[in-house]
Amino acid sequence: MAYLVKVPSDKQGWYSHYDGRITYNRVNTDADRFAIILTNQDRSVLPEDIVLKTGVVGGTPVQDHTIIIQPPQEGFPVGDHFRINFVKVPNDQHTIFAQSSEFTIKA
Repeated sequence: MAYLVKVPSDKQGWYSHYDGRITYNRVNTDADRFAIILTNQDRSVLPEDIVLKTGVVGGTPVQDHTIIIQPPQEGFPVGDHFRINFVKVPNDQHTIFAQSSEFTIKA
């Protein structure tokens, strides 16, 4: 097992102008630090990935952890098929430690 993103999910998405909640857990062999990226395969919805947070410390293994992400002033983009990726560093987004299921961001 590795990092596991539990929220957001297909059952629990985000709202554009409200804090986004990310809940995850990890095991002791996971990387200690990671960056959080908002992505969407539909580039008409999200032309470029958004770096939400860098230098995140993973936390105690086997426990659930929650990170609150404040929306940008204009809000998170609205639409379907978003994912949260935990990556090694923002400029190496191909090293994905974990990925959420697809979720919706509503207005």
